[in-house]
Amino acid sequence: MKNYKLFIRSMKVMGNRMILYLGAIFVMSVTFSMFSIMSSLLMKSVVDIAQVGDYQKLAVTIAVIVVIGVVSLLIYRVATIRYNVEAKRVYGVLSEAVLEAEMRLPYSYYEKHHSGEIISKISYDLTKMGDIYGSRLRRVVMPFIQVIAFLIPMFLLSWQLTLCLVATNAIMMGIEMLLLNPMHRVSTELSAINTKMTSRLSDLLQGMEQVRMYASGYKTIDEFKTQNHCYAKKSNKMILYIACLNSGGKGFELLCSLVFLVIGIYFVEKGYTTLGALTAIYTMYGAFSFQFLQMGKYIPELVGCLANAKNIFDFLDETREPQNWYTDLFVQEKHIKNNFSENMSCSDAFSYDGVHASTNTFAVDINSVTFSYDGENTVLEDFSLQIKSGECVAITGVSGCGKTTLSKLLLGLYPLDGGTIIINGLDIKKCHLTALRKQIAYVPQEPYLFNGSIEENIRMGRPSATEEEIIKAAKQANAHEFIIHLSEGYQTKVGERGNNLSGGQCQRIAIARAILKDSPIILMDEATSALDNESEQFVNDALKNLQGKKTIIMIAHRPSTIQLADRVCCMGEK
Repeated sequence: MKNYKLFIRSMKVMGNRMILYLGAIFVMSVTFSMFSIMSSLLMKSVVDIAQVGDYQKLAVTIAVIVVIGVVSLLIYRVATIRYNVEAKRVYGVLSEAVLEAEMRLPYSYYEKHHSGEIISKISYDLTKMGDIYGSRLRRVVMPFIQVIAFLIPMFLLSWQLTLCLVATNAIMMGIEMLLLNPMHRVSTELSAINTKMTSRLSDLLQGMEQVRMYASGYKTIDEFKTQNHCYAKKSNKMILYIACLNSGGKGFELLCSLVFLVIGIYFVEKGYTTLGALTAIYTMYGAFSFQFLQMGKYIPELVGCLANAKNIFDFLDETREPQNWYTDLFVQEKHIKNNFSENMSCSDAFSYDGVHASTNTFAVDINSVTFSYDGENTVLEDFSLQIKSGECVAITGVSGCGKTTLSKLLLGLYPLDGGTIIINGLDIKKCHLTALRKQIAYVPQEPYLFNGSIEENIRMGRPSATEEEIIKAAKQANAHEFIIHLSEGYQTKVGERGNNLSGGQCQRIAIARAILKDSPIILMDEATSALDNESEQFVNDALKNLQGKKTIIMIAHRPSTIQLADRVCCMGEK
């Protein structure tokens, strides 16, 4: 995407408030310039009046200029506050948009991309893009407006001298613009390296045991160090470019001052301008030259931030998970309540609450389902399975036969290539995904516990649940006894990913969370495969408490877990 298109899109993020934002920058620029211009005109008045000795006129002139200067500073302060408010607001809007995108991407995106890549969007690219609104754009626009503001009185005082000065500064700005493409390229490279570094760091933190026990772990450390060194080199190159801009600007500023004095003295001698006008132009020229060269300095930096903006926009443009894989009808998530609004418009074929769904007698009815991840290698082909309400069914089969894929399809994480799935009367091709997922409580092989208390983790099943309901769910999950014997009971912190608890304890908390959700179907994907015999027994006892009360689908391979089932379905068998 071209830089100007990126810039226009970045501005459109602000919506109608863009006028306030740009207006604040304009007012800041004009009022700040006015203060400098008033100071220059004051110097001109002092020189001109001193030559004729009219001190009464000098006093009046000073008073008028001081009043205008003070008023300009007050307006400048008000505009600065508005500018900062709008800059912070748009950064918040962007942050929410990125977070919303992260939550709404298809499940396939997370399977194909490293978590560190997503984290990098927030920790690096989003921050750099925020700099566009926080400083980079202002540092380009304000000098441009101030340069125009300075040029008007400078041209009125001496257009010949002003033209010479503008030409001199234009040469330096052209030299600075040569760094535009190199700085954009380095910014893009820094973003890519940061993504790799974040991914490696995420691997190191989440796989600390493997890092310490296996040689490949140290290889990951070496890879991180390599990327870190590469990042340092690229950063040094960026610092070099910025240093060139700064030093070049300072050196040229001194050169321009010398050129100004030589040309100015010549113009005064020839009668092209007066000494007072020359003094006024000289005092304005310092600010004019500084602001003129600032444009050449900050335009490359702005373009560098636009490279990060491109990464953010590419991320925001990723295809979101639809509300239904098979229709063109979408509903904004913020308008969807847990029980769904009664006045929500939808077609008869598109069911939200099951009222218009088919009257199927099975809790789960899978008919001739075909599915492939890549469109070439078929994982499921013409698979059918019917499960009655309240039935406990164990699904077994060799590795790679499609057991976990089936669970993903039941949860609506992928669209079917063929066939139908009807859950409690809801055809997944016609119902809202949120309505579908309300029917199922899912317990994976390695349940994720958030870094909070046990109560908070269970309550995620139903945020409105009371303390009594949480305890009841924990008892049904065979977790209450071990919880109350912990030092802080239900307020015990589980640690990151539940590291403060055993695998069996984590699994039972996950089951309690699923029970609290109170969905009619519980789907368990290898929930006991990684547990020891004692922990497995606790989990199996919890499943016994649910039999007959819930429809249970167990993807399992342990004989002791399979024995709990009313019926066994072996996938892959003809």
